[in-house]
Amino acid sequence: MSENKKVAGSPGSSSVAAEIQSRMEEIIAAAQNADVEGTFSYLTRDPGALFFQGNQQLNRDSLIALFRENYRDMKSQKIQVVHSEVLQTGPESGVWIAYGEGMLEMKTGGPKPYTFTETWVWQKVRGKWTVTHYHESA
Repeated sequence: MSENKKVAGSPGSSSVAAEIQSRMEEIIAAAQNADVEGTFSYLTRDPGALFFQGNQQLNRDSLIALFRENYRDMKSQKIQVVHSEVLQTGPESGVWIAYGEGMLEMKTGGPKPYTFTETWVWQKVRGKWTVTHYHESA
């Protein structure tokens, strides 16, 4: 299954979209290797930031703790992004929206298929690309 990538926004938005897409590819590679730190390396450290996993509202530390627990029994996962878009919301901000499917390989037990939708809000903060909001439904 090949990925459908779409860029939307103002003229000249391809640079911002390309930067965000490149960082998302890094994040997906880290997630496939059950690397929690790599998966969430771009998250803001703002204590007021909110992140959502399913219907659960989390702060940065609780989100990382949840994934650390989830990844502990996982050997690896295969993530296939079916469709992704980067919507540029400003000269230094954009939203990556995607859906896809995956296959978890656990340390014990058989493979577990899943589907997901994700939204990652990116902003350049003090010159560095930062995720200021994350929401995943799986």
